[in-house]
Amino acid sequence: MVKARQARSEPPPQVDDDITIEEVLALAVAAIEDKKGEQPVVLDLVDQLDYLDYLIICTGHTELHTQAIADNVQNALARYAIIPDGLSGYRHGDWILIDYGVLVVHIFMPALRDFYRLEELWSGGQVVELK
Repeated sequence: MVKARQARSEPPPQVDDDITIEEVLALAVAAIEDKKGEQPVVLDLVDQLDYLDYLIICTGHTELHTQAIADNVQNALARYAIIPDGLSGYRHGDWILIDYGVLVVHIFMPALRDFYRLEELWSGGQVVELK
């Protein structure tokens, strides 16, 4: 019964075959910033990998904060019928990974982001500047 009420209060998905990857990236970053996620970085890995095109990395400061960011990203993209293929780390919240196939979102607590330094690991990718 609760799910039915929640479903009615949420806007219906807008299936838009013409939405560009740049618009998807901008929606995801806006959702991160809306929940005060810090230092969002978008990396273009199209020329680096054959299984992943874009990576978004950001920081949250508590487990609840990273979970709120993850929820907001998923909700923002779900409005356009963009549903993740996988979600990892949500329960613990120190490193949450949302896998959308060609786009993966990493939401880190500061210590883990500093430890794994994904920006350095994927330094061959181009930083995407969103408008």
